[in-house]
Amino acid sequence: MEYKYHSGRVGQRHALMVLAFLGCMFMYATRVGLSVSMVAMTKSTVKIVNLNSETNSSRIIVEVCPLLQTKPLKVSSNNGTVPARKQSRTFDWDSETQGFLHGAFFYGYLVSQIPGGWVAHKIGAKIPMAASMVIIGILTIISPFAADGGVWAFFVVRLLVGFFQGVVYPSITVLWSEWAPPAERGRLLSVTYSGSQLGTVMGMFLAGFLAEAYGWESIFYCFGVLLILWVVPWIFLAYDSPSKHPRISHAEKKYIITSLNPDFEMEYCDHGSSKPIKPIEEKPPVPCLAILKTVPIWALLVAEFGHNWGFYVLLTNLPTYLNNILHFSLKSNGALSAMPYLVRWFVTILSVCLSDWILTKNFCTPTVLRKIFSIGAFVGTGSALVGVAYAGCDATAAVALFALAVGLSGWVYVGYLVQYTEMSPNYAGILIGLGNTVGTTTGIIAPYVVGVLTSGEGGQSVENWQNVFFIAVGLYGFITVIYGAFGSSVRQKWDK
Repeated sequence: MEYKYHSGRVGQRHALMVLAFLGCMFMYATRVGLSVSMVAMTKSTVKIVNLNSETNSSRIIVEVCPLLQTKPLKVSSNNGTVPARKQSRTFDWDSETQGFLHGAFFYGYLVSQIPGGWVAHKIGAKIPMAASMVIIGILTIISPFAADGGVWAFFVVRLLVGFFQGVVYPSITVLWSEWAPPAERGRLLSVTYSGSQLGTVMGMFLAGFLAEAYGWESIFYCFGVLLILWVVPWIFLAYDSPSKHPRISHAEKKYIITSLNPDFEMEYCDHGSSKPIKPIEEKPPVPCLAILKTVPIWALLVAEFGHNWGFYVLLTNLPTYLNNILHFSLKSNGALSAMPYLVRWFVTILSVCLSDWILTKNFCTPTVLRKIFSIGAFVGTGSALVGVAYAGCDATAAVALFALAVGLSGWVYVGYLVQYTEMSPNYAGILIGLGNTVGTTTGIIAPYVVGVLTSGEGGQSVENWQNVFFIAVGLYGFITVIYGAFGSSVRQKWDK
């Protein structure tokens, strides 16, 4: 009997996609919650220029934006300082210390990328994902108590959160290397990873609301509990591969396995399940030397560094910029910080549909398609950041350009990020772990650099923030050239 199955049919791989999407969303909410909570839990030392005061008029150039220009944002001041929030802002951490604490997450995240990919490659993705999420949830819940213990206690907790989150993305890549048919790979991976965009939206929006209504501590409690609750359906519904899933249809199992392994034949068992006739061989050692000699891999690593620099500058510092330079209230800050990432999510979903259609119609090769979307993201985001740098105190223009910059960066989810799996389905988890390791170094360096550039007397100025944006723009230009010249989606010989 001939079993026909096509990519449009809904199956267990789509249930897995929904679970992985929600996992990315909740996990990312815990990551970005600190960006808003840092504004709420620290004392503000920013001095505001009052244009009605003649004594301050000569200081406009070196100070932040005048409150008079931000009246439509409903911000007022009677004494030249930022108005106090309803919540107590109990920690006296300057910009440099805040940058140091933002970077703590990435120290842990950096260390666990490659080991996380290796563990998932050896034992499967289900257990590493579940264990990591539970531990992240617990660490998030205890974060307020760690903050009470001082800078170093909070640093250690954030480092551990980053360490266990570093296991998640390589595990997801390994999972889809077993579940995603080549024709659906871009769609399934992109939708899964887009959970991080909605997680950013949810994290920043809810963080602003929770901090305003219940205090900044509630941010950590809420997001930690969500992560732990997510693990329950994951344990019962997720499986490492189609061959291990007890409820998958034979037709879907055959479709996935034969599309990933064209040489495999399927035999029917008495109970209706299927398995490969050929015994499953132990996976060969990772070809480390061959990987390091591959020029397109280095092109991806360069792209990771430059793109993630700009991404982490915005992710960790956008709420700070909106608070210190444009003077948005805490609640408005959370909502406006979330908006660019909502735009990014929509851009990602639309890009997934468009890229799948282009590949289905064979309008171009995967390499050309990935380059078009990736370079479009690099050039578009960099150009928008130039606009932000010159927007100055025009709050409307700045927010719109931030939305454009972050939104266009969503093209990378159908761009270079898919190429790890296309170049090497067998070692994709390890490769994305390597790429995330390189990208994560920017999560350590970039927030600290921003802290240094904007610290001290007069540090929070439009001019200093221009320097922050111009550094990111320069990196976007550099990676456009390198990736455009050497990026590729061709499966490598050492993977076959």
